[in-house]
Amino acid sequence: MIGLKDLLFYCFILFLCSTSSESFKILVYTNLFGHSHVKVMATVADALTDAGHNVTVLMPIIEQQFINKTCLKSTKNVIFVEQDDKLKALMATRSKRFETLWTSGFNNPFVVAKKSKLMSELFSEHCRKVMSEKKLIEQIKSENFDLAITEPFDTCAYAFFEAISIRAHVAVYSCSRLDHVSEVIGQPAAPSYVPGMTSLFGEKMNIWDRFLNFYLYKANSYAFSRIGDENYRVAKEFYPNIRSWREVVPEATFLFTNYIPYLDFPAPIFDKMIPIGGLTVKTDQKEVQLEEKWSKILDERKKNVLISFGSNARSEEMPIEYKNALLKVFQSMSDTTFIWKYENPEDPFTKHLKNVYLSAWLPQNELLADPRLTLFITHGGLASVLELAMTEKPAIMIPVAADQTRNAQMMKRHGVAAVLKKFDLANPVKIQEVIEEIMTDSSYRENAKRLAEILHNQPTDPKETLVKYVEFAARFGKLPLLDNYGRHQSFVEYFFLDIISIISFTVLVSSYLFYRLLGYLFRKCRGSSIKNKKE
Repeated sequence: MIGLKDLLFYCFILFLCSTSSESFKILVYTNLFGHSHVKVMATVADALTDAGHNVTVLMPIIEQQFINKTCLKSTKNVIFVEQDDKLKALMATRSKRFETLWTSGFNNPFVVAKKSKLMSELFSEHCRKVMSEKKLIEQIKSENFDLAITEPFDTCAYAFFEAISIRAHVAVYSCSRLDHVSEVIGQPAAPSYVPGMTSLFGEKMNIWDRFLNFYLYKANSYAFSRIGDENYRVAKEFYPNIRSWREVVPEATFLFTNYIPYLDFPAPIFDKMIPIGGLTVKTDQKEVQLEEKWSKILDERKKNVLISFGSNARSEEMPIEYKNALLKVFQSMSDTTFIWKYENPEDPFTKHLKNVYLSAWLPQNELLADPRLTLFITHGGLASVLELAMTEKPAIMIPVAADQTRNAQMMKRHGVAAVLKKFDLANPVKIQEVIEEIMTDSSYRENAKRLAEILHNQPTDPKETLVKYVEFAARFGKLPLLDNYGRHQSFVEYFFLDIISIISFTVLVSSYLFYRLLGYLFRKCRGSSIKNKKE
């Protein structure tokens, strides 16, 4: 006879069996390039590790500065692919050329072409290094991973997946959309009302705006497609039988986008596109506790402003006239503390100002979550935008490049941000006027509070959504029936031009026959009338 203790023990074992989920072997391929990209992919890896899966992260190094800033916490199995000398030289060249971000117009076709050539050289050399690691590739192939994950920002991962014969893969965007991916998967771009990735406009555009939006969509798609095609050319030198990224990307079981439907511009998506926007934002009070150093700084004055332009547009490389203009603003607003992410905090140009603090690194999420922070001046990278949106902070958006203008217009649409051009940084009067406007106009803070409340009460949780869909993809592999057939259609078929032509031809022929019939009847009636008169 089973005793009470035995019964409880069996019930406990049954409970564990019923609640435990299957553990999958998952490969995450993410370059060490761009903090926002690294952070998103690291958060994905950690979420899956925390869910009990066996996660391996492959990190080819493009930017050496991130070697100790992988953003990984619980995921320990990490494989680095080191830079070679040629890649190091290209990165040094890139750093010099990217100084022009502060002064160049990134919607200029010549700038787009120049940056495209530079990025293509950089990523193709990186891809050559990765694909030359045949011993590593064979080692990873022998692991028989259930699923691979990457961001299609860099398409070399898809050549790697082909080389290891991965059974299925999913994609993760660190932004809300990637124009070159939209084209190959057949996602409708709708440029007449949906701002492209590098668009300068919101959803309401006049005829010239719509033309520029379409042009920028195509230019951006071309630039990234060029990188992808060059990666494929290089990868084929080592594995001649692999397929192009244009064939492999659409086979992704799911595409996870850093997109929050209420926050972003409404746009057409597919069933296989899964929003996980806000995944990287820390909102739990236990996670956003400030260090004492920063807490003391916020206590010094009632008004506090955080300034950060991200990792690509380095503040220390800002034109001197921009720096001087900001100094004038700091001096005239002595009752306000300014905390500035500045790569060279030993720079003496602010030493005479007691209300300015420079730091090469800032706990941005934690500072934004603190109620003592008044305003955020930002370049408008999506990671920063999501953090300020979910922490009730009004902002001044000063886009520098990439998707930042689009993000700025997105926040302006919600009434939580004012938007300046980067060239306005040379105008201290304008900068101060906008800062004071946002600080005194309560509508900005009220709108920010309402937006954050909506985002915190969404019916879905991004982390849970990610884990469930990844587990589904790992279990069932590729799902070709979710593939959008529209991508296989010709231009004529997709836009109904054949049907429109048939209808137009039918209408024209019918109209002509009707016209001839009317003419015949008219002549018949007229002839009868004349005959009757003669009689």
